Amino acid sequence: MARILGFIDVLAGLLFVAGAYGVAAPNGMVLAIGIIMMAKGVMFITNFFSWIDLAAGVILVFGLAAFLPHYLLLGLAIFVAVKGIASLLTFS
Repeated sequence: MARILGFIDVLAGLLFVAGAYGVAAPNGMVLAIGIIMMAKGVMFITNFFSWIDLAAGVILVFGLAAFLPHYLLLGLAIFVAVKGIASLLTFS
């Protein structure tokens, strides 16, 4: 399960990079990844990283990536993607 959620994090990071550079991503994929990120953030709400997941999901679902500064999007993309890669490399 952690690997699937890690893969979702990596995809969210790639979507943020695409948003920072103005590359269009499929709307269905952005919406689905955003909803999964929000659900994951609500499910584990007591953790700090879950708050980041919740914020990332809200940004993706409501299309706020177009209005955020590039450096903020790239920072969020790096953070979420590194968190996802760490989840992919777990041994459990």
